[in-house]
Amino acid sequence: MKVILAKSHLHSVFFVCAVMLVVGQPSHADFVSYRLPGTKLVATFEGKTKVLGGRLLEFTHPTFGTMILNLDDTTIVKAPTRQEEFKRLLNKASKSKQIEDYLEAARQALKRGLLKEFYECCSAAHRINPENATVRRLVEARRKVKQPLGDSVGVERALRETTGLSKLKVEVSSHYVLLHDTSDKKIGRKTRSQARIELLEMVFESYFMKFALDGIVLEPPREYMMVLLFAEEKDFHRYSTLLSPELKMAAGFWSPKDNIGVFYDQGSTPAMKQWSAVAEEMQKSKLKARGTAISQDMAHLANSFGLIIKVAREESDIEVVSHEATHQLAGNSGLLSRGKIGARWAHEGLASYFETPAGAGWGGIGAVNQTRLLDYRIVTNDPRRNKLELVISDRLFYAARSQDEAVEAYGPAWALTYFLMETRFEKLVAYYQVCSQFEDDLSPSSRITAFATIFGDLGSLEREFHLFMETLKTDKDRIREASR
Repeated sequence: MKVILAKSHLHSVFFVCAVMLVVGQPSHADFVSYRLPGTKLVATFEGKTKVLGGRLLEFTHPTFGTMILNLDDTTIVKAPTRQEEFKRLLNKASKSKQIEDYLEAARQALKRGLLKEFYECCSAAHRINPENATVRRLVEARRKVKQPLGDSVGVERALRETTGLSKLKVEVSSHYVLLHDTSDKKIGRKTRSQARIELLEMVFESYFMKFALDGIVLEPPREYMMVLLFAEEKDFHRYSTLLSPELKMAAGFWSPKDNIGVFYDQGSTPAMKQWSAVAEEMQKSKLKARGTAISQDMAHLANSFGLIIKVAREESDIEVVSHEATHQLAGNSGLLSRGKIGARWAHEGLASYFETPAGAGWGGIGAVNQTRLLDYRIVTNDPRRNKLELVISDRLFYAARSQDEAVEAYGPAWALTYFLMETRFEKLVAYYQVCSQFEDDLSPSSRITAFATIFGDLGSLEREFHLFMETLKTDKDRIREASR
């Protein structure tokens, strides 16, 4: 079973809670760093701002609406948003009318989670030259993805029988059958299950279009993907530990044996419930403080803390789903083995590459993952763990001395995947085919030899890899540079 072990999402929120671009967000935005009064908590948001008088700032979040902050507790940074950067590329393509410029804009749109804009760029490229090799791959991949799967009733029945969860509600989309026990109450315009299955579909399409754009048309599964979503973490753990004790620490997983993805609402964790309760108490205190000298400050504090909790819950869900859905897709599209791990770093690196980290909204695929980049840097600065051979032999995972080290191993796996995706895509796909044939007990030296056979001299590759990683910048890096 593939397992994502994640560090505390609330810890990530307390470090930085950067809410980046989603489809439909306004193109002009500000980055706002907000310090929660009386704490060291600093949250960074992206949205629209408007100064009101001398002390107040009106902030409009793209998903959770408008709130008023105390201007003394905020820092506004002007920096190009990811959507603004995409629009620059699109404007360039519109002026040049060159197919290569439209395809580059499409590539950047996919990285930013702008799926609608991605398809618009592809359509523009198609109008220029429908016989272009990349355009033809994209058309073929789109046709395969949109091919109907037929009746879902049999899949739903099989999912209920396999899991023994006959009373759960069902949500069905073009490629997924989702059983769940979440509330039918809408958060915005969607229920929790509707939002979850919509996210799964975005990951599905982005996965196949990414590979088509870079050079290979994968075969989408010709059956519905099966998914479980529990409203409560405790019910998830009750179900998962019946399958395997190793899932005790999982935030979500894909079971290759049953071909089922299993998740829970991240808002149901004890820590998140505790913080949500604090947010509710703040709201009550805000009402009690009406008409008093502290009413305005209490309102700002309660509203801002409530926003942080909402964002943390939403984006923790997104992080886990985008990771585990990629495991399921890789095992059902012929890219990696479904029946065995083969090379763990390859599986986890690929899932982390497509993963949208907490604090990024639906940020698309192939974007710089701040969480994984930080873990890569931690491992790289540790002489005991910083050799490339430890990654490709899987010893970085299996020789971890603590849970923190096990989690940190995802960083180099993501980093190496990112590097190879950007610089040696065809060789990486060839390697995936080779490592799918690995037996789980294959020796570390044999794993290293197989990797070197495809990618060549490991010494020069390792030097190039680390130099490449030094050039990567996260959105937080961009904001920090813009504020200087």
